[in-house]
Amino acid sequence: MKKLLSLLLVAVLALSVTGAFAAVTDIVILVPNADHGWTGAVLTYAEEKAKEINDAGKYTARVVASSDPANQITQVEDEIDNKSAKTIVILPYDNTLEATMKKLVDSSIPFVMYDRVIDSVAGSAVSVVKGDNEGIGYETAKRFVNDGLKPGDKVLIIPGDNSSVPEMRNNGFFKGLLEAGWTQEQVNGIKSTAYTGWSRSEGRRLFTEWLDSNTIEDIKANRYIFTHDDEIAMGMLEALKSSDIDAAKKEAFLGAKVILGTSSGLNEIYSVLRGIHQKDYTAEVAQLGDLFSVTYDPGMIKIAIQDMVDSLDGKEVPKDHVVPVSVVDATNVNEFQGFGDAFAK
Repeated sequence: MKKLLSLLLVAVLALSVTGAFAAVTDIVILVPNADHGWTGAVLTYAEEKAKEINDAGKYTARVVASSDPANQITQVEDEIDNKSAKTIVILPYDNTLEATMKKLVDSSIPFVMYDRVIDSVAGSAVSVVKGDNEGIGYETAKRFVNDGLKPGDKVLIIPGDNSSVPEMRNNGFFKGLLEAGWTQEQVNGIKSTAYTGWSRSEGRRLFTEWLDSNTIEDIKANRYIFTHDDEIAMGMLEALKSSDIDAAKKEAFLGAKVILGTSSGLNEIYSVLRGIHQKDYTAEVAQLGDLFSVTYDPGMIKIAIQDMVDSLDGKEVPKDHVVPVSVVDATNVNEFQGFGDAFAK
């Protein structure tokens, strides 16, 4: 009887161990929820890549979306505590993930970090995959200079959030200005709005608030605006199309021939550049001195996930995997594929 019980116990333990291993996912992909167009596209591309991996059958992949930083912290710590992930690919929600990312390092679970870089743990990552955020800022500065920006001219930055992404975009922008003859004091004098959180509605609100709080003379003097995302630029265009703005200030803004630089590759901004947007922004765009968007493809998440697959296969992967950028305007927009819906007439 005792022997039978012992055999049954061994069998149960074996099943338990087998079940535990079966529950382990080779690659868990942690990304923010679809709170705006770019993150929505990241989520879509991540799910496409996970399906490709699962269909191939060699590894398993699972995508987990988070609603906010606290939610993502819980998700990472659950993966660590439950030992349910063999590897992790993560787009950190923001810098509040730093302490949790250090726990991930201590857990010895290999990870790839994508887009938002937390410097204190970057050296421990299998790979850090990102678009050239500094390149976005640098190319914007070059374009502004080509469009007539002089040292000390007024510039307004409308930023994303408090993560590494806006910091790197600003660093590249400032580097470009310093190379163009700006002094550090002049760079330090550049003004920014509050963070938009990458939100179109918040970008619209902050832009409207900026117009309301400035004189017509100041608005005319501020001809160069660097937004960190196409959603923000679309918010600005929507504000200009609406009746929210004082007519005299709108006239001053458009009459100044403002140079508007943005980034990411939203199909909607490409529709504006093509002159085919269903809301017809052609009148507003015609009064801008320039409108351009620097690429930051959300499809790069597939590169991040592939880096982890390659690592699992024993292949060497680049530690610092930077994807180059391109400047898109009305002259070359047809050469680029954006993300999200196109809004054609």
